[in-house]
Amino acid sequence: MRRSCAIVLALSLASAALAEEPVLSTMPIYPSAGCCNAEDLCAPCTSCDSQECKPDGLLKSDPCFGDFIGPISNPVLTKDPRSLTEARFLFVENWIPKDHPLGGGNFELYGLQVRAALTERLTFIADKDGYASIHPGVGGTRNGWVNIAAGLKYTFIRDVENQFLVTGGFMYEPQTGEASVFQSHGDGLITLFGVVGKEFGEKNHILVNAGYQMPIDRSQNSTFFYSQLHLDRQLFGWLYPVFEANWFHWTDGGNRGLPAALGEGDGLLNFGTSGVAGNDLLTLAVGLKAKLGDHANTGIAYEFPISPREDLLNNRLLFEVILRY
Repeated sequence: MRRSCAIVLALSLASAALAEEPVLSTMPIYPSAGCCNAEDLCAPCTSCDSQECKPDGLLKSDPCFGDFIGPISNPVLTKDPRSLTEARFLFVENWIPKDHPLGGGNFELYGLQVRAALTERLTFIADKDGYASIHPGVGGTRNGWVNIAAGLKYTFIRDVENQFLVTGGFMYEPQTGEASVFQSHGDGLITLFGVVGKEFGEKNHILVNAGYQMPIDRSQNSTFFYSQLHLDRQLFGWLYPVFEANWFHWTDGGNRGLPAALGEGDGLLNFGTSGVAGNDLLTLAVGLKAKLGDHANTGIAYEFPISPREDLLNNRLLFEVILRY
């Protein structure tokens, strides 16, 4: 009789405890998803279900892929597959080959990229703008504003449990910049793109970007495919060594009377050079990116060509600071 009473009392206490805290007793935990963890159970999410984990407010970045880090080279065209709200401050220092028709020299680009997460899948992007200063080896310094490019991207596959993303979108670049820095010619550029992201081996990540840029007026700008392979490894929870390989393949040139020896400007400039169809440019970039907390990242990378063609790229330094909401 006493044993039966004790069992009944124990079951009653357990039921009361479960009734008071049902979430803690039934909540699944996915530490790698950035949604749930032992220290702060699902604080940034409305739900911890592997497919229902979502931001908890308007314009909030997707919190469920917290170990990912975005690409750094080819900064205008390559994308982070996540839906994020952030401002990315970008500095590019590019050295021009001495045997280029511009006679060597260098140029700098100062940019501010803005992204806004409209939902956990849909993002507004404004990934090209800023100010350029070109210092060729022949001729004087050229300064001016570059074109503005904006568009949308959408995450078609968002698998939180397996940390897998498939995203696609487009950008439109009207000719809003200044001719002094090789902008403002033509009727605009359209870029279609896709990106796949996957975490593997717990702290390793692979991103594959690919896209196609085509001008509305094909006589004024060049047409090309591009792709990027990005690999990173998360160390100490905040530091990421990064390796990236970029490939550009031009399918058609412009007809502006520019000589083929000028080449093209990969993802930063589109001259509309004649005779570039069939050209390929392959570059490698190595760098480090770091998380400075929940709302800030920074990174630096060095990029150089490995193909026989170099065009404007003898070597390049990229630096970024990202503030995220």
